[in-house]
Amino acid sequence: MAITTAMLAKFKRDLLCGAHHFSQSRAFTCTSSSTTTITGISPAIAEATPIYVGEAVSGANISANTFVSRILSSTSIQLNQAPSAAITAFTVVGDTFKMALIKVGMAGTYGASSTGYSDITGNSDEVSGTGYTAGGQAMTNVDPVASSPSAYTTFSPNPSWTSASFSTAGCMIYNSTQNGPIANAGCSVHDFGGTQTVSSGTFTALMPVAAVGTAILQIT
Repeated sequence: MAITTAMLAKFKRDLLCGAHHFSQSRAFTCTSSSTTTITGISPAIAEATPIYVGEAVSGANISANTFVSRILSSTSIQLNQAPSAAITAFTVVGDTFKMALIKVGMAGTYGASSTGYSDITGNSDEVSGTGYTAGGQAMTNVDPVASSPSAYTTFSPNPSWTSASFSTAGCMIYNSTQNGPIANAGCSVHDFGGTQTVSSGTFTALMPVAAVGTAILQIT
């Protein structure tokens, strides 16, 4: 079948529902607190140092599956659950995005109507071979940029597979953090323009220039 490079329609819908967080990891200090309300946050929440509702929160005395439930002010937030003891620092981080590679001679068709990683596994279309692990490579978020009339994001460094031997025709970028009805919801699919093969080497998926008109993910 085939791959058509596209941002997925359901990804656009999910964005409108606030289901994806591309922000990078960012550390803050705060006033000692053991309640769901965290105050005295420094640096203050601002464009240059943002915190968003839905972002995961981690740190000493902070339980797994803790996230930001409300922004109360530029120096205070509310969490969905209280820390087990007082905290004076915490880290917020966006979702985990992965790149899964699609094999040559795929059975499925991938494009704007695709939904997620399960499309690939359902068609048995994921790459297999030395150096490749099912599920693909986790990528490192970079804060999205607003540059009128667009907004865009990228990932850095470039995802790569070492000591690898396989062939691939394209990939899907998907969110492995479930924030909506679909697990491993897809963001975009990308055609590599033909068979790409690595033999006992490193396969690197190069991110395009992070700018309006070229970034890997952008809304205009």
